[in-house]
Amino acid sequence: MEQWKLDAFDHAKRCQPLESCGILAKNKGVLEYWECNNVAKNNPEYSFVIEPLDWADCEDSVDDIIGIVHSHPDGDFEFSDNDIASCNYLDVPFYLVEPETQSIIHIEPQET
Repeated sequence: MEQWKLDAFDHAKRCQPLESCGILAKNKGVLEYWECNNVAKNNPEYSFVIEPLDWADCEDSVDDIIGIVHSHPDGDFEFSDNDIASCNYLDVPFYLVEPETQSIIHIEPQET
């Protein structure tokens, strides 16, 4: 299994019962998971906001941002309406990780 996936699963486990969030990036041809802080003020158990400084650090350090990674610790392994809207707004793929089963699903931005 790719290292970025193992890192994302580990981060999701450590963040429970809150949602984890991170960035999937490519640096020198290698996919990396960038662990970010969830700074959601309302219901961080059911939502996430990536710490802006974490995003800036990643963006300044890698060749390309590939996607946003997060977890749903309540066991709901499907993308919420907010996830889909954010994916489309940011125009970047979203990945959802489930650490217990080591499963990952993703969605791509849709043209509107």
